[in-house]
Amino acid sequence: MSGAEAVAGAEVTLLRQYRPLFTARPTWRYAFVTGGRGSGKSFHTALALLNLTYEPGHVILFTRFTMVAADVSIIPEFREKMDRLGVADDFEITAREIVNRKTGSRILFRGIQTSSGNQTARLKSIQGVTTWVLDEAEELVDERTFETIDLSIRHKQLPNRVILVLNPASTEHFLHRMFVETRRPDTLYVHTTWHDNRVNLSQSFMDRAAQTEQTAPERYRRIFLGEWGTDTGGLLWTRADIDRARLAVGPTDWHRVVVAIDPAVTAKETSDETGIIVCAVDKERRGYVLEDLSGRYSPNDWASVAVTAARKYNAAIVAETNQGG
Repeated sequence: MSGAEAVAGAEVTLLRQYRPLFTARPTWRYAFVTGGRGSGKSFHTALALLNLTYEPGHVILFTRFTMVAADVSIIPEFREKMDRLGVADDFEITAREIVNRKTGSRILFRGIQTSSGNQTARLKSIQGVTTWVLDEAEELVDERTFETIDLSIRHKQLPNRVILVLNPASTEHFLHRMFVETRRPDTLYVHTTWHDNRVNLSQSFMDRAAQTEQTAPERYRRIFLGEWGTDTGGLLWTRADIDRARLAVGPTDWHRVVVAIDPAVTAKETSDETGIIVCAVDKERRGYVLEDLSGRYSPNDWASVAVTAARKYNAAIVAETNQGG
């Protein structure tokens, strides 16, 4: 049994949908891994990457569009899996790398966009990359950046892998056109939801998912089921516009924070949602949306949601009181 097989089988039950990620000699170049919250996609991808490091010669480039302090935001997830599998001693961990001491294979953690600007040129010049992982791939909206890095993954001796991990966004996203509109023979497709991963989820998470399904079905389908959404005509901001404006880390010293409420008249299944968002303005008067809590609520329910958010963010509440006034 190889080191990779040993890790994959050690006290961890893999969801069957993800087993092809652990193939030593894949027939695919791309793995298109989609799912909503709680679907297990991040867990299985990280485990597959640790597995891969037990094969000598691999350089795995793990990217997000923006990545701040990988040793705080991402590497702890890998460390947890090492501890769970009892293989922590096999790895050397720094602020930006994980190296397998047995084989020398390594995982490099990098951001595509940093405070110094776009890093595509630097990323494509990293020598010996066999595997590129684009995590939270929906945040990358520049097709040219994707193609530039993709075409740089061309190791001659080892299989080349490009693993895209995402919560599906708008059907206008270039990844939908490239991988979804027509299924590709060079691509492994993996899609799971929280239903597939119930054995690993807390009861409180499952209760939240069920509640969202009842109060905000469209939001539930997008966030928990990982379904692709559509942008209708006449929108001031499309999903692509919003995705381009997302920040991995924003300011914390706000000038003002409010919970804004646009109540619906009724709470029937066919009713409009009650709009509830947490908004903030920084000292330079730039605006941010911190959280969207919109849903189909009774008056008591939306009031409770708003008050909870106001306490969480130390915010004021601003509400429409006369249906359009």
